[in-house]
Amino acid sequence: MLTSVIISPQADRSGELSAKLTEFGRVRVLRTYQEYPSEEDLCRFLQVAGPAIIFLGAEDTRRALRLAVAIDREGTGAQVVVLSKARDPQVLVESMQVGIREFLSLPLEPDRVNEAVCRIAEVLDRKPLTFKSTDAVFSFLPAKPGDGASTVALNVSSAMARCSPGKTLLADLDLNHGMISFLLKITNGRSILDALDVAYRLDDSVWDNLILKCDSMDVLCSGRLEQRQEIDLAGAEKILHFARRTYSAICLDLSGNMEPFSIPLLAQSREIFLVSTPDVPSLHFARAKAQFLRGSGFEERSSVIVNRTEIANPFSVAELEKLLGLRVRTSFQSDPRRIGSAMNAGAAVNPKSSLGRQFETLAKNLLRSDAGSGASSVASPRRRRLIEYFALVPSSEPVMEEKRR
Repeated sequence: MLTSVIISPQADRSGELSAKLTEFGRVRVLRTYQEYPSEEDLCRFLQVAGPAIIFLGAEDTRRALRLAVAIDREGTGAQVVVLSKARDPQVLVESMQVGIREFLSLPLEPDRVNEAVCRIAEVLDRKPLTFKSTDAVFSFLPAKPGDGASTVALNVSSAMARCSPGKTLLADLDLNHGMISFLLKITNGRSILDALDVAYRLDDSVWDNLILKCDSMDVLCSGRLEQRQEIDLAGAEKILHFARRTYSAICLDLSGNMEPFSIPLLAQSREIFLVSTPDVPSLHFARAKAQFLRGSGFEERSSVIVNRTEIANPFSVAELEKLLGLRVRTSFQSDPRRIGSAMNAGAAVNPKSSLGRQFETLAKNLLRSDAGSGASSVASPRRRRLIEYFALVPSSEPVMEEKRR
C-alpha cells in the first residue's frame, strides 16, 4: 500500500477526498493539509514520514507549483498528483513544466485514480523512494539479565547527546524487563507498544506524543508488561526507519532474548554490543550469544563490552576474544557507588567522574566513525590485561571528587 499526503485548501474541507482514497484501498492518507504549508515544513514532513504520493490541490496555482518544485528538489522521489475541478490547459502546461505528469479531476473517479496509482507504482518500482537517514544505529544486548546493558546504553546515549549537535534517541526494546524507565525514574508517558500501534502513520506530532526528553536526549520506553501475541516485524522496522530519518544517533536497548522482531533491527545497526561482565556465568551466556550473532551474519559489526571490570581480573583481552569469538570493543570499570548515585538521581552517571569519562570516550569514538565503516578492533598483538583498556582507574573517593568540582 502506498502512503500519501493531501494538500488542498478547498477539496478536502469535509474529509471527502481522504475518505475516498481510503476506500480505494491502495492508498493510505498520512496527513491532510487544509492550508498550503511552508516549503520548509513540507520538506521536513517528507523526510520524516516518507509519503510516496502528494495530492496537490491547484486552488492557488502559483503556491502549489512552488511546493511541487520544493518536493522535487528534496529528492525523495515522492510523486505529485495535481487535483483540479477543471482541467485548465494553462495549469496543465505549467505543471508539466515543473515535472508533474499526473492529474486528477474532482470529484475523483475510481478508474482514473486506479490508473494513476498503477503508473506511480511502476515509477517507484524502477526508482524507489530515498531519504536522508543516519546509519549511526547502535544496539546493546546483555549476555544475561543483570549484566548492565541498559546502564551502558543509557550512559552512552546520554554522552552522545552531550557531544553531538544532532538529536539522539534511546529506545528501550526490552518488552519484558525494560530498565530504562526505572533508571531514569520515568513513571508516565507512552512506550514502544504505543508506537507499534501507530507505526504506519507516524509523523512529527504523533512521535512527539510518544517520546520523553531526558538528559538532552529523547527516550522511548518499553512500557507496561502485558500479554501480546507477536510483535509486528514490519511495524518495528517502520519505527526504526522513521527514527533514522529524525535522529543523528540512535541507541537500541534490546533484551538479548533474540526475539524475531529484534533481528531486522540488528540488521540496521552499524554496531552491535554484547555486554558481559567478566564473571564465568556471564561469559558462558556471552559465548552462546556471540555464536548466535556470528551465525546470523552479524560478526563483522558485533563486539563485546566488558562491564564492571576490576583491577585484579584473571582474564586477558586475548583470552576473552578467543573464548567468545568476538573482539573486545572496550571495558568499563566497576563503580557501584557511582551507578547507585545515578540511579537515585534518575539520571546518567556524572560525566566528570572517571566512569562518566569512559562512557564519553566510547560515545565520541562512535560518533566519529565513518558511516558504514563498522566497528574497529581495539585489540593489540601483544597480550594485554583488561585494566589497560580503562581510560582511568576507578576513583577510590567518588564523593570527594564531586566536591572538588
